[in-house]
Amino acid sequence: MLKIILTILLFGCTSTLFAKSLNTIEGFAPSYVGKKVAIFEIDDYMSMLTTKIATAEVKADSTFELNFFNDRTRKYKIEIGQNHFHVYTQPDGKYKLYVKESSPYLDKNAKGIEVEFFFIDLDSVDINYKILMFEDASLNFLKRNYNHEAKNSTEFVEQLDTFKIEVHNFYKEDTSTFFKKYVRFAIASLDNLAFSGGRNKFEKYDFYIKPETVWYQNDRYMEYVLKYYENYASEISSELNESFYQGVIKSSPTMVINALGADYALDNIRLREMVMIKMLSDVFYTGDYPQTNILTMLDSISNNGLFEENQKIAANIKYRLLDLVPGAKMPNFRLEVKGESKSKNDYKGQHLYIQFIKEGSSKSENDIELIRPLYDKYMRYTEMLTIVVTDDEDILNDPSAYIKKYKIGWETSFIRSDDEILGKLNVKTYPHYILMDAAGYVVAAPALSPRPNNEYETIEKALHGIHKQRERMEK
Repeated sequence: MLKIILTILLFGCTSTLFAKSLNTIEGFAPSYVGKKVAIFEIDDYMSMLTTKIATAEVKADSTFELNFFNDRTRKYKIEIGQNHFHVYTQPDGKYKLYVKESSPYLDKNAKGIEVEFFFIDLDSVDINYKILMFEDASLNFLKRNYNHEAKNSTEFVEQLDTFKIEVHNFYKEDTSTFFKKYVRFAIASLDNLAFSGGRNKFEKYDFYIKPETVWYQNDRYMEYVLKYYENYASEISSELNESFYQGVIKSSPTMVINALGADYALDNIRLREMVMIKMLSDVFYTGDYPQTNILTMLDSISNNGLFEENQKIAANIKYRLLDLVPGAKMPNFRLEVKGESKSKNDYKGQHLYIQFIKEGSSKSENDIELIRPLYDKYMRYTEMLTIVVTDDEDILNDPSAYIKKYKIGWETSFIRSDDEILGKLNVKTYPHYILMDAAGYVVAAPALSPRPNNEYETIEKALHGIHKQRERMEK
């Protein structure tokens, strides 16, 4: 009997495992041989935080392959080298694509940009194919019909209505809910163009938003809704605005969500809770609302929100609001420095100026020399830390030759390009600088560099001020 039960349980687990939909992306990227490729889920479209779900490396023959589980149609971000692009995938999707070196409109050596790519043998029923064809049709419609004269003529309204009917008829048999909602809110965005005779804001709510649930993972829906409720605290009535303010003063999500229920465009409680999170985010930096209260409310929603998806958004937005803004606590980190493990707490008592550089990048490595005179002048009260990002195994195993070559006399750490500290401290380009105070709080991120910017400012003015202030305190 026990054997039968175990067999059933094993079969159930195996069935669940194989029921998951496996997606595969095969790519050709001749300009990225030896570079890492990673694919990320977009956690939510308000915070735009992402989660890495698979990695690979571009082989010598320029190919790479990413495999990951996915049970719904959604958009993903793919990072390759220091650049990125986006793709949609649907369950069981298998894709082949070619990644170009860069955009034809940018310097081929540009970093941190969205690069162009194209699909190979893309099926006409695939979500990417349908979106590409639809967006091409929309662009052609605008080229033909939307111009300066159209803005001041009701003729464009008739043309847009005709286009909507044509789109509806063309796709009415399509079975993809994701695609139909994508098209619906892409069309809704056309209604936001400036032209005579367009719908007013309440009409847009009634027609586009009210009939829908919240499509958290549909980028076109979220783009439209987030724009509709942008800075909504200033859009609501003065009475509601006062109720919103009082709710924040009392750190009460319940008071706020109940008050917002009186707004015509917030009768859907799932949407209302999400919009409340956005409103709290929008007013965080205005100076009119206590930030501590907003953070308390977001923390409460993340733990006790009415809907799981909104709980996650609240947690992500709280993280974003504390993402190295001046006055925020510096995230903890751990690095190996001269063979010893060091964390943020090891630098308490002194300011810390952190320099992130990319090994092999002349723009990065030329800045090392500029740190030396600053270290000599301000080392008493400000520690310098250079973090070298490299995947060169020889340097990682023995960085002494690199340190000697650049004559680095201050603290230095060598990390790989996928080290978690880069994500924690939001380091995306190089060189990158952060200034932390003696109590472990962020002073500036990014901070000024030792190299003059367009206004001839450098970090030295801040370091000089720190030095003078500490000297006065010790007298």
